[in-house]
Amino acid sequence: MALILSAKTALILCVMTACGGSRDILRAQNRLEIAKDLLGKGEAIGAESEARQALFYDPQSEDAHNLLGLVYVTRARSNSQLMERMDCLTAADAVALHSESDDFMHKAGSEFAEATRLAPEYGEAWENRGVVAMYFHDWDLAIEDEIKALSHLERLDSTPLARANLGWAYYQKQDYVHAITELLQANQGAQYFCLGKYRLATVHFARKEFEQAAETLAPMFQNDKLCPPLQEAQYLGGQTFLRLRDRESAVRAFNSCVTTAPKSCQARECKKALAEVEP
Repeated sequence: MALILSAKTALILCVMTACGGSRDILRAQNRLEIAKDLLGKGEAIGAESEARQALFYDPQSEDAHNLLGLVYVTRARSNSQLMERMDCLTAADAVALHSESDDFMHKAGSEFAEATRLAPEYGEAWENRGVVAMYFHDWDLAIEDEIKALSHLERLDSTPLARANLGWAYYQKQDYVHAITELLQANQGAQYFCLGKYRLATVHFARKEFEQAAETLAPMFQNDKLCPPLQEAQYLGGQTFLRLRDRESAVRAFNSCVTTAPKSCQARECKKALAEVEP
């Protein structure tokens, strides 16, 4: 006598196997969890291998495509850190690393695009697409992607980060009204949002609102444990204090910038500023 499955059992089997397809969702999820753990530990190559295994078991996993995209973003950022913070390579020396970073980001964009194709409501993947657009200075596309991310909050990990990125894209287009609107919303939380505060202060500075810029950055300078060292914010603080004729605070900010990563490109700018300020 043929075995007759109950409707509930048949539904479960259909979900697990994509109704006769080649999806193995359980194994894919296990691999994906391993990949997330490895990426969190900074082991990008191992994470990439596990994410690919997840896609082998479930080619329709939008989460696996998104994570693989994050692996490529991580590898691109490692190159950028080497070029800009570790030794500030000259343009000629950095060509190969720039090219590799661009390639990683193109691959990341493809993975994020596939994730949103599979799941158009995947807000986090749209946010990540916006990050790729920002990397390539495609500010209009970044705005479009971040707006889509914010229209799918149910699958967006960080609304403040998406708003901060949207505000930054508006800032790059010199649309300061929209930029400040988004960045004010990004910073509404109880916690001090370091990246959001730096970007908000940058817009205030561009609008010549120097007191507001200094006020926004003040907690960062008053408590060095509040945020990880952000040289861009230290340089901005120095320039802001100069406009407010607070030479002593400017010198402290520029010195902090240099001390944070002495070989970085930003440190060179801070040293130059110090040379102009100090007697």
